[in-house]
Amino acid sequence: MDTSTVPLVTVQPDFRPNAASDAAAKAPATNPLPSFVQVMPRSMLRWEEQGDFDALLARISATLRPADMMEEMWTRDVVDLVWQMYRLRRIRDALIDEASYRGLAEVLRPRMSSVPRPDGVEPNEDWARRCLSSLVQRWAANPNAVAGTVQAALAKAGLRLDAVEAKTFELLIDQMERFDRMTMMIERRRNAIVREIGRYRTEFSQQAQRAIESEVAAAPGGAERGSAA
Repeated sequence: MDTSTVPLVTVQPDFRPNAASDAAAKAPATNPLPSFVQVMPRSMLRWEEQGDFDALLARISATLRPADMMEEMWTRDVVDLVWQMYRLRRIRDALIDEASYRGLAEVLRPRMSSVPRPDGVEPNEDWARRCLSSLVQRWAANPNAVAGTVQAALAKAGLRLDAVEAKTFELLIDQMERFDRMTMMIERRRNAIVREIGRYRTEFSQQAQRAIESEVAAAPGGAERGSAA
């Protein structure tokens, strides 16, 4: 048998498969109406942890305590929206962190004399630019490796690392505003669903009470008992 195309080791996927897609197939057959809270596909990216999502799902479900399929679907909508908010916040922070090298360059460009340079090198403008460029590139590659050098350069100019954070935020201000608008939209949708659950429960309770009163009134002697009550 030709084994030239058979891999020597088992090929593993780059990302752990999302088991949520198989949840419905694995649900017990004895449950004709499986809970939507459990079997609806998770709103997850491949690199997000299903355990974190399931923990959030459990906490919100315990708080809202869905009583029927409608409330189960709304509960899942609330969970998905909260998860999206967490994701947006994480992406927002990651974007600022990733772009911090740009903020560092903007902060140190007018203060190039504070940037360390090799011993014996004359402090001319060309060398200053090259040293700044090298420091910024090293920061982009691994901030922890040059954190001390960057802090020393900033301190020489009377600044701290929060100056880099502030400048980075300024460079990304338009994107930050869009993130805030998206977050507010998600919050409004989440709050609207929670209000809808409240209205649904109130209306259901009122309908149940009217049904009970109607049954009592229709029963023999019910009208008299209702009047006496």
